[in-house]
Amino acid sequence: MAEVDPRTLLPRDKCDSKAAAAVIALGYPAVGPVLRDLLEWLQDCNWPVSRPIGDFLATLPEPMAPLIWEVLRGDDYIWKYWCIVRLLSVMPTTIAGQFRAELRRLAEHPTPVERGEPLDEVAREALDALWPSGSE
Repeated sequence: MAEVDPRTLLPRDKCDSKAAAAVIALGYPAVGPVLRDLLEWLQDCNWPVSRPIGDFLATLPEPMAPLIWEVLRGDDYIWKYWCIVRLLSVMPTTIAGQFRAELRRLAEHPTPVERGEPLDEVAREALDALWPSGSE
């Protein structure tokens, strides 16, 4: 059986649910080369393909962590919002711990733009979900 190139299965538009299901069905590590491409579908979680792709990516916290850092260091505030809501807030704390300081910064000292998106609110919610009552 020939290996399928996951790039050939990537969704072509926001409604390409059939392609999203096909690439997700390949599983990890087969989709490793296209994780960043898949993460781009979380730029707007109102897109139909975003939910299944986000659900799938949430099952891959370790390989997603470096890609989430790229988003958090960028300037797409809505993408940051969705990465926090869909991925960070449901990660195991052993992996999410590397994001704790950044989540605290967003929650306690957001820039005006971050507050407007409202990254401070979702950062607080993620902190509360991951570390209830400040637990370690």
